[in-house]
Amino acid sequence: MSFEESLIYHAAPTLASIKIANLYSFKFTNDVECQMTIRHFNSLMNPKGIYIELLKNAGDFYLIYVYRKSHLQKRLQDSEVKMLLAEYGYPVKCDIDNYMSVLKIRLKTRKGFPHEIGLLLGYPLSDVKAFIENEGQNCIVYGDWKVYGDEETAKCLFCKYKRCRDVYISVYGAGRKFVDMLVSA
Repeated sequence: MSFEESLIYHAAPTLASIKIANLYSFKFTNDVECQMTIRHFNSLMNPKGIYIELLKNAGDFYLIYVYRKSHLQKRLQDSEVKMLLAEYGYPVKCDIDNYMSVLKIRLKTRKGFPHEIGLLLGYPLSDVKAFIENEGQNCIVYGDWKVYGDEETAKCLFCKYKRCRDVYISVYGAGRKFVDMLVSA
């Protein structure tokens, strides 16, 4: 699967502007290929408000974060989100670049995965808190994330994201150009 195809498959809801962000791993042959690819796709996507950030590499697998800058900025202005992130060492007053720096450090230095990242992916605050408190156990349903609260809303979003992904894959497979599939924020 090419990097472009991986964006269509893993980040369609973000490309379509219906989700704050997506996170997935991709296998590059080396750091140079990774950096060049990200730079190229950022040049295509940034004018539409979409950004790609390399969060971590582990061998030849690279953790890729694709996000809508305006959507993420809005999320990070929520006082409850800021408070929870502050509990994990994120500064209360900072910009997206600073949040990304802290996240990258946490990914490198923390044993296990920093589950507060769910906030940066647009998951409900109550579900992120419950996931952390329950150590990922005892959810009532799971799909794109583990749900502890509003099951019906979550299921509707899971379906919406799946439909979006299916449409993007189909349209891309029929020959539509990647840049023509990017929705402006």
